[in-house]
Amino acid sequence: MALSTVYSFLILFLFIRWGFVVKLRDWAERIARRRFVQAIIIIPLFASSFLLLRLPFSVYGHHLGLKYGLSVQGWGSWLRDWAVELALIIAVGTVVVWIFYLVVARSPRRWWLYFWIAMIPVSAFLTFIAPVAIDPLFYTSEPLEAKHPELVEVLEKVSRNGGLEIRRDRMFEMKASSKVTGPNAYVTGFGATKRVVVWDTAIQQFTAPELMVVFGHEMGHYVLGHVVHGFVLGMLFLLALLYTTYHLASWIQNRWTSAWGIRGLHDWASLPLLLLIASVLSFVSEPALNAESRRIEHAADVYGLEVTHGLVANAGQVDAHAFQILGENWLEYPYPSRMAVMWDWDHPTISDRIRFALTYDPWSKGESPRYVRVPAKQ
Repeated sequence: MALSTVYSFLILFLFIRWGFVVKLRDWAERIARRRFVQAIIIIPLFASSFLLLRLPFSVYGHHLGLKYGLSVQGWGSWLRDWAVELALIIAVGTVVVWIFYLVVARSPRRWWLYFWIAMIPVSAFLTFIAPVAIDPLFYTSEPLEAKHPELVEVLEKVSRNGGLEIRRDRMFEMKASSKVTGPNAYVTGFGATKRVVVWDTAIQQFTAPELMVVFGHEMGHYVLGHVVHGFVLGMLFLLALLYTTYHLASWIQNRWTSAWGIRGLHDWASLPLLLLIASVLSFVSEPALNAESRRIEHAADVYGLEVTHGLVANAGQVDAHAFQILGENWLEYPYPSRMAVMWDWDHPTISDRIRFALTYDPWSKGESPRYVRVPAKQ
């Protein structure tokens, strides 16, 4: 991961030094005067060039997935997904970057604030449509009830135990086994698109009690509002990122950008510079972001144990075994270093999750659970 990140930084730096986007800008300005047309010319070429230069790392990553049994996806299917991802980046990126430079041109000193305000509805819309418009481009999903009505009934017991009714049409099975071998489940979407998604690999590899605890974890994200929390946190981080990028880019602009052919931050040619600064800032922020993500995931682990207490015999042991299966299938490092956890782990380590599952028992100590305080009904 570190080598791939440094390589991405190097690509952007060389784009700056070699004046790659300067040449694209000059060409686009000769073709069209309208800024949106220029964006349609520049952004697809920039994004395609960047991702093509990164393609060897992507190919090697898929090669490792096939070699170690994490993936079963053929190369043709993989290349198709890569192309679809590129098309999505170009489509969304062209509009977003066009909006960005429109804002910068109109407000050179406050663009970081106004662009952030503009991105709030855009980000919310993308989060809302992702489950119904983006995810189906890569994986097929269907209502969980269609093939596993008995599983839906079991999971409904878990949701009722937490005092929540998750509608059956909000539970989906994703056909992940066509591409990967590991199990997973997650919560996604906003409002009408909010849903719990269980991978078919999880249904194949977990027992019904294990699925109940796994579902309890995902239900925890649902009940504790982690999707909204994550969105708000992401927006606050974006604001800080834009503000810091503005100051650093302005400082660099006053010293070096004229030598690179960049007319100012309003210039298309400033794009690799701004992306490089934002990427480096995002990288150094990883420990803090990962720490918050681990906190949220731990809270969901707690909820999963509590909501299945009384429904699943020895829920802690069942949960620990599910984590063992998860770790083995995804080849997780059981005992990573603290530095690795800081930079790479957005979930608690498998060893920590197993240890917690086996030791968390407030009921035997006469203590109150953190989240699910209603006694389980048999």
